[in-house]
Amino acid sequence: MGTYGWVMFSLFILIFVFMFYGISAQSKFRKTNLKWSQVRAKNNLTGAQIAQEILAKNGIQNVVVMQGQKEGVDHYDPRKNHIVLSPSTYGSASISAQAIAAHEVGHALQWAHQEFSIKIRDSLAGPVGAIQKVTSTMMNIAFFFLFWGILFSNGGVQGWMMFWMISATVMYGAVGVFQLATLPVEYGASRKAKHQLASLGFIENKSDEGTNEVLSAASKTYLIAFLMTLTMFLYLLLRLLGSRR
Repeated sequence: MGTYGWVMFSLFILIFVFMFYGISAQSKFRKTNLKWSQVRAKNNLTGAQIAQEILAKNGIQNVVVMQGQKEGVDHYDPRKNHIVLSPSTYGSASISAQAIAAHEVGHALQWAHQEFSIKIRDSLAGPVGAIQKVTSTMMNIAFFFLFWGILFSNGGVQGWMMFWMISATVMYGAVGVFQLATLPVEYGASRKAKHQLASLGFIENKSDEGTNEVLSAASKTYLIAFLMTLTMFLYLLLRLLGSRR
């Protein structure tokens, strides 16, 4: 097996390694979130109250904290200046709810301070979303004709396979750029969350066990997702380049 073969084999193995770690990271976050969602914070403040306290302390008056309709919707919308919290985050006084709420306020602070990282990340959201829609449609079309060609022994299988690979490479490349831009934003929001909670006296220090565990577990999911996408992109790109040798 030559150098190209070993590189391709290594990337193929890494895809499954990161896939495994991605599932593990998601599972770790769910377990960590569940663990600390059952521990009530000493200050007895709900996630919504924590968010409002941090916003008030930083003089941000134009951001509204509201409850979402379902779980897993925690986010900050810079277009509407809304911090949307899941019901379990909004109304709970658990350590996990406070950590998640503070993290979302961290994004509001990033926008209030006009930080370069979040402006770049959010400016990429629209174009990357459009690229995903187009390339996923192209991949579905290519897969249909590829399957049809295999089923009926059509001679155009190779061409549709190449079409699928090009579409997939473009999609993973675009998603990878967005995920790379997301990393400093998410890690930065978590740092701000811990700093704000500590400065307001809601946790004893920035390394408070529960808060740190919840935010660290969440951040790792973004890192693993990026590494998985990067590996898949490199594998597809090298396959394309190798097919032209």
